Amino acid sequence: MLTLPPASFGEGLDLSPKLHELQEGHCTKRVAELKAQVEHLRAQLHEAEEELAREQSRVPEIGEFVRCPLTGFFGQVTKVTPRAYGRPWVEILLYLDKDMPGHATIDLFGNWELIDPPSEDRSLLSL
Repeated sequence: MLTLPPASFGEGLDLSPKLHELQEGHCTKRVAELKAQVEHLRAQLHEAEEELAREQSRVPEIGEFVRCPLTGFFGQVTKVTPRAYGRPWVEILLYLDKDMPGHATIDLFGNWELIDPPSEDRSLLSL
């Protein structure tokens, strides 16, 4: 008969290191590759999140396009007024069409977001 050393309540037999050594052998290289890939992707994600935060919070330059998410008005920035607190106020020249620029400017105050310049494809403008 096999005798085991006495174990007090809450203590298990110390078999985990031996089992761990047995289980580690056949997949260590693949697991290590996958862990390295996960770490690399996490680093890329962290960099992309930082870049996204910078792009979303940057002040538009004169000539860039912005739009108001509430009204859908969009146009080219003509004036940027910085404020001590909050987002800068932005004045835009309304964009009506490639061949028909707007003639009036409107203030979007702090309610704007950067957009890409309007496309030459007119079907995209109707979205």
